[in-house]
Amino acid sequence: MDQLSSAEKTEVESYLYTHPELVAELREIEKSLELFAGSAAIQPPSGVKERLMDSIRKDSSRAVRTRTTSSGLWPALAAVFGLGLLLLGYLFYQKDQETRQLQSEMSSLRDTCNATTNQLTDQLNVLRQLTLPHNKILPFSPTPGFAQTDLYLHHNKETKKNFIQIRNLPDIAANQTFQLWSIKPNVAPAPLDVFDLPPDGLVEVQFVDATEVYAITIEPEGGSESPTLAHLIGTVSVVGI
Repeated sequence: MDQLSSAEKTEVESYLYTHPELVAELREIEKSLELFAGSAAIQPPSGVKERLMDSIRKDSSRAVRTRTTSSGLWPALAAVFGLGLLLLGYLFYQKDQETRQLQSEMSSLRDTCNATTNQLTDQLNVLRQLTLPHNKILPFSPTPGFAQTDLYLHHNKETKKNFIQIRNLPDIAANQTFQLWSIKPNVAPAPLDVFDLPPDGLVEVQFVDATEVYAITIEPEGGSESPTLAHLIGTVSVVGI
């Protein structure tokens, strides 16, 4: 509809290039606009034509009977003009409603594109962190009660970043959560992040200097101040890394 600024056009074109699936959505919008343009000549309400013709016939007959050239013509013209105004108003209302709907759909599409772009950007930033130099991939050692656990710690002392890669974790109740712990010599385990299963299998967790072992337990929702050893899932040593 040529209502976008050049910056907005560039933005939409970049979305279409980055997300090819949006091309199909744009085609549907274009089809809708074509159908809308083709249907601009909206049919008047039923009976309008008949009433209009009857009015003209009556006015014409009245003009013949009174032998005047103008007394019956002006009411007919006024009626035609009034009906025309009504039809134009109706057409304008319909077009305005269609335009508002299309604008709403475009706004929703733009919000979806922005959200998708932000999500992909976040995922890309995480992947970049995992490929930096000095990044070490360390497997967690599961405890006997949770032998099927499959976890890896991505540990980088240079950037002071920790990411847990989750391949398999035990099922937990709705009122439970997973919790990370920092274990240092002669110090009680320090509670760190609580987390659930992330959609992409990666979760960033705290990095604590001088930690020798990181451990994961199952705790009540919200976490605990001391670990529940009966629900110790696994541990990973970062000594000498």
